[in-house]
Parts: sequence; structure tokens; C-alpha cells
Amino acid sequence: MIKFKYVATNKEGKKVKGNFVAESETEMKEMLLKAGFYVISSRQVTGFDFSTLLFKNKVKVAELSQFCNQFSVMIGAGISIEEAVEVTSNQSFSYRLKSTLKKILEDLRQGVLLSDAMAKFPSIFPPFFSSMVYVGEAAGCLDRVLISVAEYYQLEEKTKKKVRSSLAYPAILLLMLVGVVVIMFVFVIPNFVGAFSKMDIEMPAITMAIFNISAFFREYFLYILAFLFVFIVIIFALNRLPSIKAFNDKMKVTLPLFKRINLAIFTSRFCRSLGLLLSSGSDSLQSLEILSNTITNRFLKKQFEKVITDVKMGMSLSKALSAEMALSPVLIQMMVVGERTGEMDQVLLKTAPYFDERAESSLNLITTIVQPTVMVLLGVVVAILFIAIYSPILQMIQNLQV
Repeated sequence: MIKFKYVATNKEGKKVKGNFVAESETEMKEMLLKAGFYVISSRQVTGFDFSTLLFKNKVKVAELSQFCNQFSVMIGAGISIEEAVEVTSNQSFSYRLKSTLKKILEDLRQGVLLSDAMAKFPSIFPPFFSSMVYVGEAAGCLDRVLISVAEYYQLEEKTKKKVRSSLAYPAILLLMLVGVVVIMFVFVIPNFVGAFSKMDIEMPAITMAIFNISAFFREYFLYILAFLFVFIVIIFALNRLPSIKAFNDKMKVTLPLFKRINLAIFTSRFCRSLGLLLSSGSDSLQSLEILSNTITNRFLKKQFEKVITDVKMGMSLSKALSAEMALSPVLIQMMVVGERTGEMDQVLLKTAPYFDERAESSLNLITTIVQPTVMVLLGVVVAILFIAIYSPILQMIQNLQV
């Protein structure tokens, strides 16, 4: 993502300045135009922003949820939006969120809508968030919409925690494996071989092979670290290329091991997001366009844009999804029911937990596959090192018996 500084005019013709993070200048202009700002001039921000050393560019999902709850209570109590923003900007939130709220307060005092002001800070308030605020403003039920958004982000955080917890144990096992190998290669193997060499004992082939590997790593340790550093930098640099990003996104939803979990998570978010938008008063096409801006996977986003095109041409949403995206037949069937009954929002909100469970079961499946694999790998490495160390000892014992 690239950071830009821009000068734009709002709907009232007033000039506004700000920062915007996007993948390209064209995307920045399009997103600001949707938010009601016409860009007059812009430039890419170069150099290092030292504020990122102190403050993260994003706020935590839990903090957004807490902000929604507090803000909705104040709006529901009859406090004006401007006063509510001023009050929350002085609450115990992170510096990043409070400083952003103060900038939003300045825009509100100039007559800018809350949703438009929030749209200028997509790294703090995601497109889905600012779009929901816009729906709440238009429908006159901002307090109820914000409560729904808070619940949405709480469920999002719960899903992320499940993903992290499922992958934590295999990661710990891999770290243990690396730690065992490093300790054996750096400390144990050299001492054993040195001691046996003084006893004039011929080393077995496996012991000498491990010792030679250990000697190589100890002698060229700095070079190996430098190589790994350069390799990691190259990987990160390549992953920033649009073509590589597109390829990675496609692999995430086509490789058998990752397809099931990623599509389940996407479907769950789709159901919950679309259901929430529809229940808040947004029409179907507008809701789909809002959702399109929240999809981070490029491969799925391209498919979803085709779905929107089909819907604009008069095709039903269920048929468009079935034709353009390889989503679960259960989702398609439930959407057909929602279209027939006219209760699409309720059907989608009730379907989302089903896909939450599918995502969780997929995570558990990956854990049950990865964990034994890492354990077996750890056992094989330890067995090889054990044989390499104790083979000379056994040989020495046999020589003493002779």
C-alpha cells in the first residue's frame, strides 16, 4: 500500500487536505470520489514516517467495537454527532484513534458528513465501517447500525483468535525443532566429536556427516544469516508486486489445504456483512458494491465484480453467485430461499454461524494434519542426532570388550 497526500474539494466546494493509503493513485481518487471528494492534486509520500515506530497504522478490532458501542449509546441518548465525536476523542482509546477522531471533528465543523470524514481514513475506519455509517445516516438509525457493527467486529475478532490459536501450537513445535537442531549443531556435536577424536576412535559415517554440517554452519554462520536476511527481503519485495499478490490470493482459494478454510471464512463474512447492510436499509446493489470494496483477496474480488455486473443486468444474486464463484451450494440454496420469502437479510444472518462452524472445523482439520507431521519430523531429526552421537559410544564399548 502507498501513502498519498492530497488536496480535494468536498460536496460544498470547500478545500480539504489529508492523507490516504491505497494501492495506486487511481484507486485513491476513485475511493475519495465515492466518498464525495474530488481530488485536485496529490503526491506520493516518500521517506520513512517515524510516527509508525510509536503508533500502529491501524486500530485493533476490539477498540473499533468499543468505539461503536460508546458512540451508539451517546447518539441514542440524543447527543449530536459532533458532540459524540468530541467526547469519544477524549476517551481512553489509542493515540491513533483519538488523533483521527479530532481530525474528523474538524471536518464535521466544516459541514462534512460523518461517513465522508471517516472515509478519508481507511486504515482506521475500513470501507465497510464508513459505508455502514453512511447507511445509518441515510436511514436515520445510526445508533442501531453502530450496535450491529460492534457485534460484527466482535465476531470478526473471535474468528481471528481461532485462526491464531489453531496455528500457534504447530508454530511452537517448529520453533522447538529449530532450537534442538541449533543446540545440537553448535554445542553438543562438536564437543562429542572432539572428545572421541582424542581417544583415537574412528567416527561412523553418519557422525562425521553431522559434524561436517555443524562445522560448516559454525564457520559460515554470518554468511548464512546474511543470505537468509537477503532472501527474506527479496520474498517480501516480490510479495508487493501486483502479479505475485494476485497469484498468492488465487492459491489461497484453490489449494486444497487452504481452500476450505478461506472460502468458509469469506462466506461467513459475506453472509454477515450483506445481511447487516440489507437489514440496515441499504438496497441490494448498493450493498454489493460496498462489499466489493471490503474484499482483500484479489482473485475473489475479481469474481465478485462479475457477480455485480450480472446483477445489474437483471440476474438474481443467487444465480450470479452460482455462475461466477465456487461457493458452497448451501449458501446458494439459502439465498434462493431468501429471495423467495423476501427475507434475504435474516436468512443470511442466520446462515453465517453455519459457515463459522465450517471454518472452525477446517482449522481443526489443518491442526490435526500439521501437528502430527511436525511431531514426526521432530522425532526423525532427534533420532538421527541420537544415532550420530551414540554410535561412537557403542563402538567404544565394543572395542573395550574386545
